[in-house]
Amino acid sequence: MATKTTKKAASKKAAKSTPKPTAKAAPKGKAAAKATPAPAAPAKAAPPPVERDARLPRPGGILTRTFQGKEIKVQVLDAGFGYEGKTWRSLSAIAKAVTGTSWNGFLFFGLQTRAKQPTDAAPAAKDGAK
Repeated sequence: MATKTTKKAASKKAAKSTPKPTAKAAPKGKAAAKATPAPAAPAKAAPPPVERDARLPRPGGILTRTFQGKEIKVQVLDAGFGYEGKTWRSLSAIAKAVTGTSWNGFLFFGLQTRAKQPTDAAPAAKDGAK
């Protein structure tokens, strides 16, 4: 019976050492890019133009504001605003840098006015006083 056990062990070893057919893995690295050309990607259309806020002047325009005796000039750019040699993302950031407090940039530079609060014709008196 020892021969049968040996044959079984030998056949198991043979089964383990016999490579099974598998699909080839794609080569990695720069060689893979040269060996297999990538399929052509469809041409992408240009992204739609970003709508500018209607309250802003065209790029190249200058916004001015006098604050505490100092004249502030901001240039409107295609992407942001130019002030003191830096590009800023928003008018609010410039207003905060100038004043030290948070401001709505459109209000600070006079591009927008606050909405008017409805006023009562005759304000109600407290405690029934006439």
